[in-house]
Amino acid sequence: MLCRRQQKRDNNAFVLTETVKVAELMHWGLTQKDIRQRVLVEDLFQLRSQVSRERALQTILKRLHQVPEAYIKLIATGNPDTRRLTILFLILREHRLLRELIAEVLLDKLKGFDYMVTLADLRTFFEGKRDQNSTVAAWSDSTYKKAASNTLLVLVNAGLLQPTSPRGNYQIRAVPVSSPLRLME
Repeated sequence: MLCRRQQKRDNNAFVLTETVKVAELMHWGLTQKDIRQRVLVEDLFQLRSQVSRERALQTILKRLHQVPEAYIKLIATGNPDTRRLTILFLILREHRLLRELIAEVLLDKLKGFDYMVTLADLRTFFEGKRDQNSTVAAWSDSTYKKAASNTLLVLVNAGLLQPTSPRGNYQIRAVPVSSPLRLME
C-alpha cells in the first residue's frame, strides 16, 4: 500500500496544469536542468513556497521519468480529457490503493449498471483495506482520512467521478478515451 513518504507526495497527486507545463517543456526538448530552472527560479508553477515548488516538481519528474515520448506528447499536446486520462494512467502505475478502488468499487458498480458511488461504498472499501493490510491499519486516523480523500480527489480530477448531492456521493462519468491513448500499451 502507500507508505508515509508516498502519502506526503499524494498531496500533489494530480497536479494537472503543472504536469502539462513540464511535459510541454520536455516535448520541446528542454533538459531536466532547464526545467528545474524554470520551475524553481522563474516560478513557472506559481506556487507560494519554494518547498511546494520542489515537492510538486519532484512528483512530476518522478512520474514522467522513463515514460515513452508518446505519453509526454499526449500530455503536452492532447485535449483536456486526454491529458487527464494519461496522467491518471501514469498515477495508476504507482498507486495500488487507487487501482484497487477502481477495480473493487467503480468496476463492480459499472458491472451492475449502477453509476453512483456512495459514501457508504467508499467507507466499506477503505475500512476493508484497513482490515486487510497492516500498513494501512497502522496509519493514524488523520493519515487514513488524508489518503482516502486524496485517492478520491485523483479520480475527481481525472474526470472519472463527479461529486453530487448529498455530499460524499459521486457519479461515475463516462469519459471518452481518445484513439491515441487507446493505442498505448
